[in-house]
Amino acid sequence: MKKQVFIWVVSAAIFCGCVTAQKTESLPDQMQPEQIKSVMANVADWQLANPSKHPATNWTHGALFAGMTAWAQMAGDDKYYEALLDFGKKNDWQLGKLPYHADDHAVGQMYMEMYKKYKDPKMIQGVQERFDWILANQPDTPLTHDNTEHKKRYNWCDALFMAPPVWAKLARMTGQSKYLDYMNKEWWATTDYLYDKDEHLYFRDDRYFDKREANGEKVFWSRGNGWVFGGLVRVLEELPEDHPDRDKYITLYKDMAAKLVAIQPEEGLWHSSLLDPQNYPSKEASGSGFYCYGLAWGINHGFLDEKTYLPSVIKAWTGLVSCVHPDGKLGYVQPIGADPRRVTENQTEIYGVGAFLLAGSEVYKISVRTDADVQRLIVTNPVQIFRNQETISLDLRDVKKTVKGIAADNVAVFDFKTNRLLVTQIVENEQDAQVLFQTSLAPGEKKFFWIMKQPENLKKPESEVTTFCRFVPERVDDFAWENDLVAFRVYGPAMWDDPVNSGVDCWLKRVPYPIINKWYGQMKKKSYHKDWGEGHDPYHVGKATGCGGLRIVKDGQMMNSNVYDSWKVIENGPIRTVFELTYDKSWKAYGKDMVETKRVTIDLGQRLCRFDCSFTGADADSIDTFAVGITTHDSKAKGFSDVSKGIAYCWEKIEDAYLGTGVLIVSPPASDSETIASKEKDTSHVYLYADKTDAPAISYYLGYGWEKAGEITTMESWRAYLSNYNERMDNPVRIQFAD
Repeated sequence: MKKQVFIWVVSAAIFCGCVTAQKTESLPDQMQPEQIKSVMANVADWQLANPSKHPATNWTHGALFAGMTAWAQMAGDDKYYEALLDFGKKNDWQLGKLPYHADDHAVGQMYMEMYKKYKDPKMIQGVQERFDWILANQPDTPLTHDNTEHKKRYNWCDALFMAPPVWAKLARMTGQSKYLDYMNKEWWATTDYLYDKDEHLYFRDDRYFDKREANGEKVFWSRGNGWVFGGLVRVLEELPEDHPDRDKYITLYKDMAAKLVAIQPEEGLWHSSLLDPQNYPSKEASGSGFYCYGLAWGINHGFLDEKTYLPSVIKAWTGLVSCVHPDGKLGYVQPIGADPRRVTENQTEIYGVGAFLLAGSEVYKISVRTDADVQRLIVTNPVQIFRNQETISLDLRDVKKTVKGIAADNVAVFDFKTNRLLVTQIVENEQDAQVLFQTSLAPGEKKFFWIMKQPENLKKPESEVTTFCRFVPERVDDFAWENDLVAFRVYGPAMWDDPVNSGVDCWLKRVPYPIINKWYGQMKKKSYHKDWGEGHDPYHVGKATGCGGLRIVKDGQMMNSNVYDSWKVIENGPIRTVFELTYDKSWKAYGKDMVETKRVTIDLGQRLCRFDCSFTGADADSIDTFAVGITTHDSKAKGFSDVSKGIAYCWEKIEDAYLGTGVLIVSPPASDSETIASKEKDTSHVYLYADKTDAPAISYYLGYGWEKAGEITTMESWRAYLSNYNERMDNPVRIQFAD
């Protein structure tokens, strides 16, 4: 049986606690939100204007792309995504030529993130094919550094940034644990070999086991350990909460973090040799960038105590900003090498820019927090499908218990991926209220958020689009509703004597902004039955069900309500609109003592809206079966059904474009289907039947996809959309409140 909804409402009983944030006012100027974004933009723009000569599949670009992707997600300017797309296309979305070499895998981190945004399978196909080949031909070479063949495995610490995050991302995205199993095995093999458990640092490779600096200390290369620290947090971000080795990764991370803070120079930036700053006195930006990134990440994700570690992050970020030239060039980046080197003000490299942008993406999160509490939220897609604009619902009463000072008028949700506040909506029910926000999730993706009071240093976001509904008395009592993708209407009391009923009419829109008021408002001058560039209403309902009208079956007789008697708006956007329509007179005309109430819910970004239809009155329990229908317009449309999934849909050409209409029954489950072809007008349908169970009520979704609106351009794309929606209902997102 299908689940009632595909959103989870979270109970306060599972909350683990919250974090009190640092007052923004106590942070230096370099850590104010706008200053952080400004310097990140300056550095990113300089780098794009001064491209590297390294091959675009090179590890140097892999590090740059990791940081540039983080910046693109928060920048609000598509030029950064366009630049990354250009690099991906230049590489034909392939990895470097050496099949095993971790350096040639690093660009895959960017490919994974681009796939999440653009959904083009080609973006990860090359990575998956390469990794499948490696799994079928696993190397067994030793981890010694005396032979180039040994580079088939991670025998140098840098490799732990280059490859493991790609394996971990692919495992989550595909749901195939084999990728994570291989990564985990190789990670700990390298760690067992190169990690110094006394110093909590990594040797670059085994050539440095017995080497010593001029001061007698072991040789621990700053950027080499930066690679590890950055790779470690990127693996942790993808690692399942119940992974058997998760605690080992966390312990490793915390031990390294404590060591890095203990040896951090007072001026903020680490030197190229971690234990011999006297002989390497210059600050160094690339290793320091990764440390700043990793430490700030730990604070934001709840692994590090903020009081202890924030001063280190402040010093590190302030030091990094001091390395930026006025034109945006990032200086003090040690050149390519395997060991500590001298560094100068003018030395730069793209991997240093990548580390800087990663650091900025996490420092920014700290900067937007006020002195109010924040509650960290983890939302996970449990299945390998895309979920566009998933609506997340949290009980406001529970949120108030966990975040000090939260109220309906100041609640905010901060997205870690985009580093932006999200549009929220408070939806009032009879006895409670929910906080709504939306997020899109790639297959298997895990996302992080803060629930917090509206920060004083950020503007409260407003939605550019909205859901909307209203009673339309100027058009004989229509009731109409819409979101950014679809629009509908049903007929009201003034049309009681007309050849219509409770069927649902599709208004075919192809613009994201609201059109209901506009089309009705201009109907005396322009007919909305003609497409003036925004869409139109060519869809015929008449006495048919239209797109998802409801019938009931009693003693073999199919009956339906006529026009509605009354309406009530419950919520009206931006994320969700809810209203009720009541049908009474038409059932009395059948001689039935019952009242039908349709509660309609429409969310942003969805082509389907939800109908919850319930019946009350003496005859309500006498209903045998519900029938949800889609008109085939006198059999001109092709009709299909899948009872096992509770799906029925049609595909037809109306005027000069194709239209897909469909329904998905939620509860009770679909029990049968029927296609009726008739010469009598408005009687040809595809029906899904559902037998009444405990209560005289049914819940289902209805909607459409129009070729001219894009995305749904073939019958297969419409079938796939309905199948995706069905899987989303069957597999709700997982929500976890964490420390």
